[in-house]
Amino acid sequence: MRICIDARPMQNANRVRGIGVLVGNLLREMGRQAGEGDEFILITQQGEEPPRLFARERRIRTLRPERPNRFNWIANHLLLPGIVRQSGAAVFLATDFNSYLEPLPGVRVVSMLYDVIPFLFPEVLAQQPLSIRIGWPRNFRKLRRSDGLIAISNATREDAVRVLGIDPGRVKVIYPGIDHDLFSAARSGATDAIERVRLRYGIRCEFFIYVGDTDWRKNLPRLLTAFSGMPEEALLVIAGKRAQTDPRLAGQIGALHLEGRMVLPGFVPDEDLAPLYGSAVAMIYPSLYEGFGFPVAEAMACGCPVITSAVSSLPEVAGGAALLIDPASVEDIREKMQRLWDDHGERLRLAGAGIDRAAHFTWEECAAGVLAVLRA
Repeated sequence: MRICIDARPMQNANRVRGIGVLVGNLLREMGRQAGEGDEFILITQQGEEPPRLFARERRIRTLRPERPNRFNWIANHLLLPGIVRQSGAAVFLATDFNSYLEPLPGVRVVSMLYDVIPFLFPEVLAQQPLSIRIGWPRNFRKLRRSDGLIAISNATREDAVRVLGIDPGRVKVIYPGIDHDLFSAARSGATDAIERVRLRYGIRCEFFIYVGDTDWRKNLPRLLTAFSGMPEEALLVIAGKRAQTDPRLAGQIGALHLEGRMVLPGFVPDEDLAPLYGSAVAMIYPSLYEGFGFPVAEAMACGCPVITSAVSSLPEVAGGAALLIDPASVEDIREKMQRLWDDHGERLRLAGAGIDRAAHFTWEECAAGVLAVLRA
């Protein structure tokens, strides 16, 4: 079967974020599982090309340079249908909300659905530039006519049914995986690796860790306020590319007098994350909404106790192996952090439960599920 896939999330601004991580790992594993009769056409863009992923593949390279994100939907709306028809594929896999398409003559459309944030938080959408306020709703409406939909969690599926009016029978839930070679108890517990990363990032005592972006959805203001009431000897590590440059984050750290109790290492490569998880008191992830939440699964795989929100997909991913918080309650966030700071036995219990839970998330199962949907 000839399958066309939008591979651009592996190249554009999403490449180091959740969507890019998901698409990159998914396509690599699909390449391992593809049959001899499968042919793949990848849509790419200017810039560094992804490595070869499939035994039988060719590529259609879009000649436009990468535009600011708020204009991408316009170019895709005008140009992408013709590119997909040019591929001669029987089915198109839309891997990004900018590549959602109306049905095309002779081509089935299957869309990956990560979240429906613009509709759940209309006050945030209202603050966006006009092009985004127009583009997001227009793109998501196309999902109602997709031949197939793949949601990355049951929470995302339920939101799509409730908010977008999508037929639940047309949505297949397929969980993403995590890299169990990188994120494992064996790697996270290696003493030499732990000493190396703690020295590299200047972590001198017991610490909590947060991994991710600093945008409004991640709820860092409440996390910092909660942490300010923790014992003075505790550190908070915020690992993420924008943490070092976000003026709002810096302002709150200063207002709460937390300068000496914070470590902001910036972007941390995956090979360093496992030993950081392995030596942390807990990973704290108080997000207001997640379509899946990779750091939760990765930390659990490393045997790191997890505190996360009791909203959206996060309880589903945690599966009873994490402490759940009300993300709107500073007091609840602090209470759960204090509990794990004080109770070593509870940390050990969560560490073991998390390793068992994280084993359910594999790229092998994810890729097999996606290929089955495409072939059907």
